Amino acid sequence: MHYDKYFGRQQKVFLINISEERDTTVYNSFTGRVLLCNDTHILLKTAYRLFSSDQGDLRPGMQFKLTTEALGMGVQLRAELIELVSPEELRLRPLGELSVYQRRQTARTDLRLPFLHVAQKSSLASFQREWRRVIQDLHSPAPPRLKLTETDLNLSAGGFRIELPGEPSHLALAVIDLQDGKPPVCAVAELVWHERNEEPESVVCGHRFVEILKEDQERLVTLIRKSTGGSGTLAKQRELLDRMGS
Repeated sequence: MHYDKYFGRQQKVFLINISEERDTTVYNSFTGRVLLCNDTHILLKTAYRLFSSDQGDLRPGMQFKLTTEALGMGVQLRAELIELVSPEELRLRPLGELSVYQRRQTARTDLRLPFLHVAQKSSLASFQREWRRVIQDLHSPAPPRLKLTETDLNLSAGGFRIELPGEPSHLALAVIDLQDGKPPVCAVAELVWHERNEEPESVVCGHRFVEILKEDQERLVTLIRKSTGGSGTLAKQRELLDRMGS
């Protein structure tokens, strides 16, 4: 199997945790770029540290669904983590055949919602630990009153676009009050792209959710469907929901 035909050097790859031991209520993923690909292994490098003093939840033997875009198609492949080469590099072994799927654009909408964006230069494992703590607090009988600020967001079930006053970090913790009578959504988000605005001086950033409760993704789908009038939303969300169910 010529995996390198579809996983070329510097190509961006999404890794979605599909291990049997994972928490199936959580959508857990991250992004890497291909350093090396052959028939026996794929070496990926992330833009941020996956762990620092400990390896967090990452362990050899874990399985991931690798998804990317190649030759105008969506391509996915199961792979097993065989080595954490460094905090930013990991080696995986391909498992089985490649499969092709139709990529869909997820529905998006512009909303103004209470929002909190906490960015710092920490590892993904550190953000995941903080995310679990915040989720536990938000769902407790006496949740904390977070200082959320009304913010303009371009929102989808998979992430958000926001305008920030300064340089963004690769990872951030995002809290969004959907104003649906339930606890705010909390997610770890990774930076996908950014571009600078000259007037006013700011940075427009696109983020992708990499750690989020699946029930909160469903809430986002419901909110966006209502906001957009439901036109085509379920069909457009099919790819994302399929991944969530993996």
